[in-house]
Order: sequence, then structure tokens, then C-alpha cells
Amino acid sequence: MPFGLYRVNGLSMSPGLAPGDYVVTLKRWRSRYRVGDIVVARHPHYGRIIKRIREIQPDGMLWLEGTHPDSTSSEKMGAIFNTYVDGRIIFKTTL
Repeated sequence: MPFGLYRVNGLSMSPGLAPGDYVVTLKRWRSRYRVGDIVVARHPHYGRIIKRIREIQPDGMLWLEGTHPDSTSSEKMGAIFNTYVDGRIIFKTTL
């Protein structure tokens, strides 16, 4: 399915995204994500996360980062396969 709906649980992307916000994602086919996109991804150690794409390596691996100072560092998370991305955030709302 190209669209997804997720609830924000942590502070890693605050102040832009706060706990309790909802986000809608759009799946981009053929790995057409860009640096700066905020995405929902399935991290092998941290589970489902919402982060900004910091870097895209030539082999398609993505380095992600949070915006909050207490967010887990990119270096600690490591790079992930672009296939782990569930979608790019296209809309957010607070209910």
C-alpha cells in the first residue's frame, strides 16, 4: 500500500513532530528518497522510527538523524537499507 498512517511516540523529531502527532506517509518506489526527507523506517534494532535522511550512500544505504538533541545519534543507529523505509512523511496533524 502506498500510504501509511503512524502515531508519533518519541521526542527525537521534536519540536517539528511531537508525541501524539499523527503522520501520513507515501511510499516512494525505486528508492527515490532524498536527503532531507522525513521518513518512517523499520530499524533492525530500534523498531519503527521516524527520522530525517542525512545521507544516501551510492549503494543505497541511508544514514538517518533526529532533530532533538537527545535523539539517538546517526553513528549509533548506523546505516539502513533503503528497503526498510515505509514511506516519506507528506502530512502531519495533531488530534
